[in-house]
Amino acid sequence: MADEIQILKDFVEGKLSDKDFEQQLYTNQDLEKQLSNPAIDWQGTYLQNTTAYFYLIEQDYKNAEGRLNAHGAVQLFLSKIGVEIIASPQKSDEYEFILSTSPKYIDTDAGFIEQYILPKDKTLSKSEQKQYIKQRYTELFKFQTKPPKWIQNPEWPVKNNLPLFFLGQIEIKKGEFFHDEGSMYLFMDPATGIMETVKQFY
Repeated sequence: MADEIQILKDFVEGKLSDKDFEQQLYTNQDLEKQLSNPAIDWQGTYLQNTTAYFYLIEQDYKNAEGRLNAHGAVQLFLSKIGVEIIASPQKSDEYEFILSTSPKYIDTDAGFIEQYILPKDKTLSKSEQKQYIKQRYTELFKFQTKPPKWIQNPEWPVKNNLPLFFLGQIEIKKGEFFHDEGSMYLFMDPATGIMETVKQFY
């Protein structure tokens, strides 16, 4: 039991890698048992309809969002059983960095960002990383004249891991065909020439 607690502490304190932690989740039955403890009351938390174990195995440890989710869940689990820890800020710093470098008109999947946007070279300085990320967004998310001005959250379509080309947006007026005002966003798939529209309303 103490060994399993140590694994969880090491993960939260940044002493155990994401890969090794994920491996432990799938191979360590005692850890599974510990994280599935039915005596823990999850009412009022995001784990109330599941167990810490199921939540953790559903995360994608290859992207920053999944790693941050796992980190938070293990921290919550340890606090519930009364174990004090000094959490490493690395996961939240990493996630905040990704959010801060993403243009406000793009909100794409964390896995896509990890695979196609973030630099593979881990020796780059923070400013070099930012420059690289900015360049990758410009190369991948192309538009004819201006980027979309979204009314709601960004919904830039991605097909076969390639963002569609943004042609422009048309204002939608309230009237015979639409109950609310909004905008229609026109995209084109560069590979096929097929058009795709996204509608958003106020």
